[in-house]
Amino acid sequence: MRPHFFMETKPIIRNATIFDAPFIARVVLAGIDMLEIEAELPEEQQLIFNQLVDICRMDDTLYSYRNTRIAEVGGQIVGALIGYDGGRYATMREKTFGIVAKQSGMNLSQNAMETGDGEFYLDSMAILPEFRGREIGKQLMLDRMEWARNNGFASVTLLVDKSKPRLRKYYESLGFGFREALFVFGAWYDKLVCLISNV
Repeated sequence: MRPHFFMETKPIIRNATIFDAPFIARVVLAGIDMLEIEAELPEEQQLIFNQLVDICRMDDTLYSYRNTRIAEVGGQIVGALIGYDGGRYATMREKTFGIVAKQSGMNLSQNAMETGDGEFYLDSMAILPEFRGREIGKQLMLDRMEWARNNGFASVTLLVDKSKPRLRKYYESLGFGFREALFVFGAWYDKLVCLISNV
């Protein structure tokens, strides 16, 4: 059982640094259901993971630390959210997917375009299991949504796996609604949108 003071500790939301890249890489893999955020990394995924960490350390990739906000509790990283200007998506995607293709031979170019101009896009989020249910994910999302509103974006968008209706209901409770279905990373996702005026 956790001490009482631990339960009362509020998360600190901060910008990620280059040193957070390994955690961010886990968030990305969790977002596409390749790895549970807290799981031990299988040996066969080590190379992919190391390449993804390198991508997360770069300045202008989809999964850059510069696009990431970190949640900490008591000095421990407990979650992260990657989000960015949809107008930068095509350029960052070309660089990111190009690196992946060169390093691993995986061709990700068949994925649908996830976002575009005028949108602030929430790409990937994960929270450590023992910290779920404490609204840390909600705080990360509201942090990014407020930033988007203050920086002139018309909407905030995200994708949710069609096989996860509970997660979709969670996003809907924050003001998101269905826009379209997209095929990404081998599965169908619903693209949801929240107009900034609703935040």
